[in-house]
Amino acid sequence: MAVFAVAIGAILPIAIMADVADAPIAAWAVGARASSADAWRWAASLGSPVAWASLAIFGFGVAAAANWPNTARWMGAIGLGVLWSGLVDLAFGGSSAGASTAGAIAGTMLLWQPRLWPAWATMAAVAAAGRLVIAGAAGSDLAVGLLAGALGAPLAEYGWFTVAPDSPLRREADLRS
Repeated sequence: MAVFAVAIGAILPIAIMADVADAPIAAWAVGARASSADAWRWAASLGSPVAWASLAIFGFGVAAAANWPNTARWMGAIGLGVLWSGLVDLAFGGSSAGASTAGAIAGTMLLWQPRLWPAWATMAAVAAAGRLVIAGAAGSDLAVGLLAGALGAPLAEYGWFTVAPDSPLRREADLRS
């Protein structure tokens, strides 16, 4: 049922955007690119794999030094999400700086701190809008990228649990590894 809901919830908006929204979004992106490129370039950097991989490595080091094992695991999960999203971006967009990275980060953070979902969703939306303006991508391309990246977060969690079932990615879980 969850897979069916995700498929319906993903396919319909992408189909609608592909038919209706791509031309207006492209026109808006051209105007925004000309007016405030520096601000959008900064916003787009929030979704870059380099920025988030660096943050994940730094966070892992801090968490390990402070002996926060579960936080260290989550920093590793963010790194896995970045790797997944980079592959998706290369496969679909031809570059590793697409919207999938923002989707993967937002999905991973959502699993880590569900109560802060507005912050993660806003971060993903701002980074995706920055990518739209800088790269001139279409709205349906961004929707596909965000969806693929967000699906990568549960895949990273599943993969982590498969190789280390005694150390689940659960906030405040007891250390069992």
